[in-house]
Amino acid sequence: MASTKSENSPHDKKTYESVPVPDYPKKINIGIQEDICNLSCPKCLVFGTNTDTTFDMTKVATSSISMDNVIRILDEIKDHDTAINLGFWVEPLVIKSFRAVLVAAKERGVPVGLNTNGLLVTPKMAEFLVDHVSSVSVSIDSTTEETLMKTRSTTRLETVHAAVFNLLEKRGDRETPRISVSFTEEDCNRHEREEFLEYWLQHVDSVRVNEMYTYERGIDNIVVSRDRTPCREIYDQMIIDFNGDVRMCCVDGYRVTNLGNVFENGVHGVWHGEALSKTRKNHEEGNYAAQPFCESCTLWASYNIADEREEGNLLIRSSDSITFYNRLDRIKSWKPELRRNDLEFTS
Repeated sequence: MASTKSENSPHDKKTYESVPVPDYPKKINIGIQEDICNLSCPKCLVFGTNTDTTFDMTKVATSSISMDNVIRILDEIKDHDTAINLGFWVEPLVIKSFRAVLVAAKERGVPVGLNTNGLLVTPKMAEFLVDHVSSVSVSIDSTTEETLMKTRSTTRLETVHAAVFNLLEKRGDRETPRISVSFTEEDCNRHEREEFLEYWLQHVDSVRVNEMYTYERGIDNIVVSRDRTPCREIYDQMIIDFNGDVRMCCVDGYRVTNLGNVFENGVHGVWHGEALSKTRKNHEEGNYAAQPFCESCTLWASYNIADEREEGNLLIRSSDSITFYNRLDRIKSWKPELRRNDLEFTS
């Protein structure tokens, strides 16, 4: 069960002024499925060891968006400063149309961010990624094979390391893509956190360290340092599933929410539609109980940066459960199209 601590009663009802909604989301996560994941990380909500047995992920994971529908999405957003990520609770490199989608996005000038476990990043794939994505983050979570087995159910740590170094080699002296690694903290790997940081900050542009998200839609060991505010994600990100349905946010791996369908109403129509507008209003009025999916969630506290400082060659940016360590000598790789919005709410 998530261990959640609070200093300022973050679940007290508090009303906030309405925040301007951008014309289009800053980021769209497109759930192009077509296969099951190539790992079964114990912490994963969908492919892990504590999943909802009533949910048939196999059916979802073997469905897919047609290229025609992908092109429709890309053509609509291409002039609106919107970046995309591929895959929704699945390793993106298992997607059969993965290369075709990246080529189509590049042709339209749509930035692509990629989160991968690295196991399929061969030298040839690394070269392709460097030429077609704006950022790539490799999830590692350990410094030893023993711990990797506990966190990601594999011992192939050398393969994952090789993926990162293949990307760095293929990028060479170019500014982009931005190459990062991530470390999700849980009880079995906390002792490796500092070693992980020390090692990878010698090589990559940035390192993200975050607490583990749990099955109860909470974050382990979070200390919420402020009053609850509306969640940034409903103002900044859209999750489009394989069938065009829009989910509340990226943690809806079981597909229990539906805010509209972009194949029927377009990205703009859903983004400004009744369901999302009502969700934002409920958040602004502190009426989180009206959104059962959001009511007990603590992930909202992870998004807006609460502290930012420079230490040596690092720009360190922290929320209540995530810390980003950005190398200042590689800060130019952090392009404007990759930066999410930090919203400020006025009560």
